[in-house]
Amino acid sequence: MNPATTRWTLGILAALVIAILLFLWSRGDQKQPPAKGEVAKQPAPKPEPSLAPTTPKADGPATVLVFFDYNRSAVRPGEDSKLDELAARIAGRASDGLDAVGHADRIGADNYNLGLSKRRADAVRAYLAGKGVEAGRIRTGAKGEAEAMTGETCRNMGPESRENQKLIDCLQRDRRVEVKIVTK
Repeated sequence: MNPATTRWTLGILAALVIAILLFLWSRGDQKQPPAKGEVAKQPAPKPEPSLAPTTPKADGPATVLVFFDYNRSAVRPGEDSKLDELAARIAGRASDGLDAVGHADRIGADNYNLGLSKRRADAVRAYLAGKGVEAGRIRTGAKGEAEAMTGETCRNMGPESRENQKLIDCLQRDRRVEVKIVTK
């Protein structure tokens, strides 16, 4: 092989390697879809500082649970009535604030679920703001999959994947936002 051909070949190979590296590097910033098949268990995230304690009111419970569909952050039909009732209940009470903490089930990567639970809490905040509750009165937080309501109930139900409908149905209670009334 003559030297000119060798240089051209090495130059093309170097350009190809650089293009592949740039492509892979740019994809690192994109959200990753939930993993298929078995999900490796990650260490639990560090606990966040707890939110202010709540005091129940005499006119109803201090906590409202709003449930979400699998891998979704939109308030689902049927759950909006809970938020409507809550908005009406705290209307005109300048001293009451709300803590909205999002949760996710265990299917998918920890980071993805943490972001999903944050989007769920933000959706509840936006919904309540649309009903006249000042958004500044609503603190949001995200727990991801750290505080599952289902506990051991849904263990041994097959692979933790979006194709396992039986597991998705079982984990429904984990896909939620807990809204607590905080008295000041």
